[in-house]
Amino acid sequence: MKQMMSENFNRLLEIMSRLRKDCPWDREQSLDSLQKFLVEETYECIDASQRRKEDGDQALIEELGDVLLQVVFQAEILSETHGRPIIDEIIKGLSEKLIRRHPHVFESKERLTADEVIHSWNKIKDQEKGSGPQSLSSRFSKVPKSAPSLRLAFEIGKTAGKHDFDWENSEEIFLKVLEEVKELEMAVEPAEKEEELGDLLFTLSQWARKEALEPELAAMKACQKFLNRFDEMERILEEENQTWEDCSRQKKEELWRAAKKAERQRT
Repeated sequence: MKQMMSENFNRLLEIMSRLRKDCPWDREQSLDSLQKFLVEETYECIDASQRRKEDGDQALIEELGDVLLQVVFQAEILSETHGRPIIDEIIKGLSEKLIRRHPHVFESKERLTADEVIHSWNKIKDQEKGSGPQSLSSRFSKVPKSAPSLRLAFEIGKTAGKHDFDWENSEEIFLKVLEEVKELEMAVEPAEKEEELGDLLFTLSQWARKEALEPELAAMKACQKFLNRFDEMERILEEENQTWEDCSRQKKEELWRAAKKAERQRT
């Protein structure tokens, strides 16, 4: 089994190397041009994972392959730049990091809870990055600025919390959420509304963090839920031999309620 996995992986690397030499599109790509594809494939992978109940595991397996392609593609470009197989460094560095940050598995065999594992991981990570004095701005230098805005807000809040600048609990934040809603309601000018909306979304992300929820994932699920309900509305219309254009606003509201009811019955 291990030999087969190794053969498949080496074949993938050979295919990628040949594509860089012989395919005009692959040859033109750069680390910069590939960034959008990495983001796109990541979201498609998450979507496939969320739809496992409906679609099974095969779609997720395929999407994981597409994510792996992005890793292999960028590693090949780096290998060309540095004149050595960077994929080996990626794998070696990852393996060593996993061993370092799991001493309870590879060293002491200490029994830890899941929360204690996270605490241990972050402590070791901080030690690796250096624990000397930091400027206020450098404390946020590792926050991924290219992340989606809700995720970025989440990470900023988490980093601030590590440096003792945070709300005590989710109840405190929820009061702030209500305050931000009121300020948004009172906003008049477009720029003011935009600013207050941003404050509300940022604060909601902090509430989600305290509740151990992922705001970006929650928003994605809400979008998918809307799309699923719309599909159900169209299915009902088709059964009734009607079109969307024929429906009144009242009929559309009835269809929405019917879609919600069908959703609850499925779950």
